[in-house]
Amino acid sequence: MRRWSSIGWILLGLAALALVAAFLVFLYTHPAVAAVLRDVLIIALTLQLILLAAVSIFLVYRLIRLVDWVQQEIQPILQRARETVDTVHGTSIFLGRRLARPTIEAASVAAGVTQALRTLIRLLRGRSL
Repeated sequence: MRRWSSIGWILLGLAALALVAAFLVFLYTHPAVAAVLRDVLIIALTLQLILLAAVSIFLVYRLIRLVDWVQQEIQPILQRARETVDTVHGTSIFLGRRLARPTIEAASVAAGVTQALRTLIRLLRGRSL
């Protein structure tokens, strides 16, 4: 089945090539028709170029508007994000100084006292025996 589809494409390409060749022969034998066709194509291409330029100018204008809109929308979001980061930073510093450090110091003192008591108890048990 695949072989037939490739043969079909080849035949279609050959038919298109034959049509183009026949059209070129026709234009060569009828120069007045070729001149009119040339003028029509020049006008069509000129109109297409004008349309393409207008669409390009419109797209550049829309792109400029989009960039302005994004800047206006992003600036407040970035400002709020900066404020949030500053708040979180201040909170973490406050908690580190006021909560974590005293807790760690108290735990280390408690661990030291516990170890000292264990050592003292071992020494006292060792002497009493």
